[in-house]
Amino acid sequence: MKRILTIAISGLAVTAVSILASCGNRSQIETCKIIEIEDAEIEVDRGDIDIERGEVEMVCGDKIVDVTWGQFRSKLRIDPGRYKKNLEGFKRQVSCIRDERSRRKEVLCKATGKDDFVPLNFSYDD
Repeated sequence: MKRILTIAISGLAVTAVSILASCGNRSQIETCKIIEIEDAEIEVDRGDIDIERGEVEMVCGDKIVDVTWGQFRSKLRIDPGRYKKNLEGFKRQVSCIRDERSRRKEVLCKATGKDDFVPLNFSYDD
């Protein structure tokens, strides 16, 4: 009987530790704030040409990220270029979030009136 009690207590202890460990790995979802719709640009430095596509710049938690216009066009069917002079209008069309603990370089965005978030790849702002 003592052996069964020891096994039961050990099983409960392992379960409790597992639950506590999994709580530490919870997602930390941050709402992203859209701050700018940037045009495509070409930067020429001596011996170096840098071509950037049009991007939407956002602040997600403590990170500044850029998502290309193509990501919005292909996955949400929204063209940020149409909203270059109407940032508030774009903000009404799209909402984005990011899991701060994720190692993936993606934000989850959805178009107004849609139920599902879709992943959009980003790069860190340089």
